[in-house]
Amino acid sequence: MSDIKKDLEENSLGVLEALKLRLEDYLNLLDKSLESESLSRLILVQFIDLCNFFITISDQESQKKRGDKNFDFAGSYILNYVLPELFKDRMLIHRDVLLQLQISKIKKQESLVEVKSILDHFNWSKAILQQAIQSFIQNIEAEKNAFQKPDRKRKKLVSKAVHQQNPWNIYKKQFLTIQNQAREIEKSTAVLSEIVLVFKDVKSHTQGICTTLTDELEISKQTIAKLIDSVKNLNEHVKISDAISLIETILDKLDVTNPQQETYAFEIEAKLAVLKEQSIPVASEDGLLLIKKIDFNKATKKWLNYVLLPDLIELWQNRVNLLAFYKHSLLNLKSSLTLLKNNKTLETLPSQIQSLQNLLHSANTNENLQQRIINEVQEKFNIDFLVANIYRSEDFLKVSLQSSFTQLTSTKNNYLIELRRKLKTAFAFFSTKYEISTSDNPLRKLENSSRCIEYRTLKATNIHYDTLFLNKNFIGNLFLVPRETERLKLMETINLWKKGHSKAVLVVGNNLSGKSTFIESVANDHFKKQSIILEANSTIKVEGRKFATSKNLIEALQYIKKNTYNSRPLLVIDNLELWRDKNNNLLDNVRAAIQFVESESNNFFVVITTSKAMQLHLDRRLPFSRSFSSIIDVNKAKTDEIYKAILLRHDASHRNLVTENGLPLANKQLELIVQKLCRSYDNNIGEVLQAWTYAITTADDDKVVFEEKEYEFEDFFTPEEAIILKYVLLYKHINEVILKNFLGKRYDSSYKSGLRRLTNTKVFLRNSEGNLILNQVLYHNIHEILKYRGVLN
Repeated sequence: MSDIKKDLEENSLGVLEALKLRLEDYLNLLDKSLESESLSRLILVQFIDLCNFFITISDQESQKKRGDKNFDFAGSYILNYVLPELFKDRMLIHRDVLLQLQISKIKKQESLVEVKSILDHFNWSKAILQQAIQSFIQNIEAEKNAFQKPDRKRKKLVSKAVHQQNPWNIYKKQFLTIQNQAREIEKSTAVLSEIVLVFKDVKSHTQGICTTLTDELEISKQTIAKLIDSVKNLNEHVKISDAISLIETILDKLDVTNPQQETYAFEIEAKLAVLKEQSIPVASEDGLLLIKKIDFNKATKKWLNYVLLPDLIELWQNRVNLLAFYKHSLLNLKSSLTLLKNNKTLETLPSQIQSLQNLLHSANTNENLQQRIINEVQEKFNIDFLVANIYRSEDFLKVSLQSSFTQLTSTKNNYLIELRRKLKTAFAFFSTKYEISTSDNPLRKLENSSRCIEYRTLKATNIHYDTLFLNKNFIGNLFLVPRETERLKLMETINLWKKGHSKAVLVVGNNLSGKSTFIESVANDHFKKQSIILEANSTIKVEGRKFATSKNLIEALQYIKKNTYNSRPLLVIDNLELWRDKNNNLLDNVRAAIQFVESESNNFFVVITTSKAMQLHLDRRLPFSRSFSSIIDVNKAKTDEIYKAILLRHDASHRNLVTENGLPLANKQLELIVQKLCRSYDNNIGEVLQAWTYAITTADDDKVVFEEKEYEFEDFFTPEEAIILKYVLLYKHINEVILKNFLGKRYDSSYKSGLRRLTNTKVFLRNSEGNLILNQVLYHNIHEILKYRGVLN
């Protein structure tokens, strides 16, 4: 790179011309780039140099003093006020293209994309960059022309900018941040490439074991076939000795142990030792670079433990079972042949041949089972065990509770129960349960969590402002933000129902996701007064008749069906999981709801709401989800919908929003805050509205101060407490009687103290009915902790 000072003329037009020449040189290099790797290097080297050149000339312009007689503010206006925003857009485009090129590289390394797709992706990336640079050159030309012949509007802008603080230093920090992000992308790609090699090594090693088992079984089948021929050809008893000798040779070579099973854990541990926690850029959104922080060692071990290892154990156990049967059959055959030899007869020979054929049949059956398991292992490797999956929205190497040994022991052979005990030591390194680390102080975790709860607890001074965000009933039409995607889907279903089609809708979503509000708005828009909102322990009106509901959903549905004559109403069963008590079983009530849906969907438009966790729970027991024609998930709202909801509620407070320094909070700052909250709370609209209030403090001068503090809620729960928390997440509430009836003697010995601790730490609060419910400010944290532990799907 030549000396910058020699490239620049003293006037601003010369600086712009020098910048234009640099851009044209870069454009020529772009045109000569022929493949993805060279394009990545071009961005990381030449484009970074171009950025540094822009920073240098803009620095020089910003350092000129306005008092100098030769100072030309119009030139400073172009380089410090106008072009930086345009150039920043080009930097973001280059950064995003670089990220996509690196994603393409990882997918190519894992053979997930074809050569043509890579070439098409390269051409698209190159065209995007060329278009971005060409348009920026045009921007410079336009500014040069405007510089020479300024119009009245431009003069006004420049005159106004004279009195503004030069924004260049802010832009410079942003430029340097984007450059560092590009280097982080490069660094992460090198890291991921090494992880790909480790994954391939683990995959190859495991597939080698499967191949060994397959080959061994094939040799055993050939040996059995050879033995059958040998026995069939026995036409005189003196040749029996040869057959017995062959059997003894086979028995000597049989090894009923699994040496690979004993060494596999340690071999894999050695291969995974190089993996560690990494922060990987995975996507960009609204100009922000999204980072995933993943402990690859821990995630990989957990996946191998819960997803792959059970299949391998089943393969090894099938081998042991077959070899044991094989050995037993050979010993019986040897004894029978010895007896025939001693008696000098061949009378029972046909039965011995039949036993060998049965053995061969068992080997063939075992081979089919073995191949099925190996195919499942291969499919899991091909779909899940991929580094490129880090770029997906879902969790990396996600492990569900169904994959745990607890589930396996109830669905597979009983040998797993004993085998789990035997392998506990050998596979200890795989244990990735989310336990309290010995290096962490449990009391410190509890203290931090208590501080977090206190920070989030409703403050009396904020009550009027917070009520706008926290009161579910404070909605009204002006405060309702339409959820267009979900609304259109529901409208389509309603229109079909009105035309005579049988339709029923299941609305699912976590706590605070807005299920009830969504349905209430639909009822007002489409059914007016022809709607029945069915809740436990409430009063409903059916065609003018009042009915007091209990927790017996069967009785309530029968009453509604019997007393509805002149209308086709909307029937909403809200919070299905609450329909239960000691006299009414939830499953019985759910079966009644399903039966009602199947028989009455022509006369009633049935909408049932429940949580996602309860939906999955019921699907494992009943054909629950399949009973509905539509399933609407309201768990995640769009970011712009949440942003609008916050603005509506804040504007209703008639207060000014300021930072902790007393400065007005700009719209851009507000957008970034909302985006951050949306990411933190998975776009759950109620959780975000609630989290907004945590950072708000009302002042006496019609202002509200936004000052976000970081108080982390940490996992201090024992295994027993985790079980209690899962129950409450599913069923909404619990009490001492329910838990004692559910657990029996184990309640006093293991769970009573845990329930008390959850209550004392305010994780549980007691409602007006005397039941313990989850503290609403902790729902998201508890859900994520249990999900991470594998307690929840």
